[in-house]
Amino acid sequence: MIKFDFSSIPIPLSGKTVEYICPKCKVEFEVPIEMALEFEQEDALMGLPVSTPPYTICPKCKYNKCVPLDYKSNRGYHHKYQK
Repeated sequence: MIKFDFSSIPIPLSGKTVEYICPKCKVEFEVPIEMALEFEQEDALMGLPVSTPPYTICPKCKYNKCVPLDYKSNRGYHHKYQK
């Protein structure tokens, strides 16, 4: 698993993370919870369905649809990746 470098983000972070997986290259990595919440908020503002996971970019292959392994969103949906 790739560990997140918290010092690279210029805002205060809680230290909590969400584990993500890249469906393309299968690398697992961490994202600060604050970033997942921000992605989720952007999805809501864009009118995406609640079932849309908060996507991020893979740090290894740069695929842009990486998904949380197991994440309960503030919008009330439980995202669980099926390997």
